[in-house]
Amino acid sequence: MRKVLGILVLIVGVAALCWYGAKHHAKRIEQAVTDGANGAVAGSVHGVKPDVAGRDIEVSGLANSAKERDRILQTLGIVKGRRVVRDKMKLLASASPYTFSADKSAKAITVSGHVPTEGAREGIAVVLDHDASALMLASGAPGGWTIVAQDGISALSKLNEGTLTMSDDTLSLSGVATTPADGKAALSELKDVPPGYTIESSFDYLDDGEPVNFQLTYSASDGGSVSGKLPKGLTSDKIAAALGLDKVSGDPATGISGDPESVLAALKKLAAWLPEFETLSLKTAGGDDDYGLTGGGAPGADLELLKKGLSSDLGDTVVVSVEAAGDLPPEGTRRVNAATGETEVLTAGYWLPQMDFVAGFDQCRDKANALLSKRDVNFVTGSARLDARSLRVINAMTSLVTKCVQSGDLRVEVGGHTDSQGDSAFNKTLSQKRADAVVAALRVRGIPEDAISAIGYGDAKPVADNDTEDGRAANRRVTLAFSQ
Repeated sequence: MRKVLGILVLIVGVAALCWYGAKHHAKRIEQAVTDGANGAVAGSVHGVKPDVAGRDIEVSGLANSAKERDRILQTLGIVKGRRVVRDKMKLLASASPYTFSADKSAKAITVSGHVPTEGAREGIAVVLDHDASALMLASGAPGGWTIVAQDGISALSKLNEGTLTMSDDTLSLSGVATTPADGKAALSELKDVPPGYTIESSFDYLDDGEPVNFQLTYSASDGGSVSGKLPKGLTSDKIAAALGLDKVSGDPATGISGDPESVLAALKKLAAWLPEFETLSLKTAGGDDDYGLTGGGAPGADLELLKKGLSSDLGDTVVVSVEAAGDLPPEGTRRVNAATGETEVLTAGYWLPQMDFVAGFDQCRDKANALLSKRDVNFVTGSARLDARSLRVINAMTSLVTKCVQSGDLRVEVGGHTDSQGDSAFNKTLSQKRADAVVAALRVRGIPEDAISAIGYGDAKPVADNDTEDGRAANRRVTLAFSQ
């Protein structure tokens, strides 16, 4: 009995040992198959996964290409200990040509096209600072695609707006940059693009990168024109408005820097002087406020006083040069003065405004009073020298007196008047000299000598209270008195 029992115990022990050994041997085999399967899919582009049950392998996931799938299956086929391999992999579609594009607007950069891996998608999203879910996963990308795409987006970000396109191994970048230096900075982002890629670029610039440099020219006959590069915010229309002109021609560039207000302030001061000139040229001379001005004074202008007055008004940042205007057109030429809007006729070498009216005593008197109420004849303080801005009124007086003398058969007396300040005898002498100066200016413009005379009244005929500055200014005047 004991012998039988011993035999049974021995049989059970042997069976247990066999079962235990078989079980652990199967686990070792399964682990070995698992390790082999994992090694076979290691490095797959999209992370293909093996699932091992005993000695059977089932492989699933996304194969980047038929070549990758075949390589994985071939490698799994030689895994030691495996029994069967079941292929559950899906094949990623291939794109040809392999395209990618990015567009930058004022709001953001948007992308479209293909992406080779999810890792590449994540890398692009980091550069964009937003997701890149619009990209389609596809195989067929050339080598180094991800780094090229990221560098391309970085380059695009340097532009104000633009487009990046990639087609296989050709990258094109176009758009608008602020300056050429910004365009260069964009291209520098592509310096590490791998060999074999072709880079094409085309940029427009908001600014050429050069300093503000412009020239404004003016002609009494033709008006104003501007060329070169204006400071930011300055336009031809604003220049015309500042000068009091209907328009300023030209197609200047506009910079992204500079101070338009300082230019406009200078032009507004210059506007008051335009009627005294035949030609003007204002050009930049270095800084935002540094200019050179060359003027051709109108016939009869006091060039010395013009230069002095302009220099005083425009300040030290404008270097002023004034000379006599060039050759005049034939006598009798008509034009519309761009600064005044008046029709002028070249008479005796002077541009005289055209006046159309029926000349009679009352009409001439009223016309003279209206003219002198709008335009004073002014002199250099304490002297009989006509001031720098008296040319226009002297020319108008000439047209008026010529009409009244020739058509109305009238004579004219030019009267000089002062305020009551100072010595009366001195005032009378000064007023006579001033009246004589006006008569001389009218005679040289063609008024017959026997049709005009001068008399100085000094302070004898005030028209306002000499106790106020306004009154004294009103009393300092020139008058025209007609007689038959």
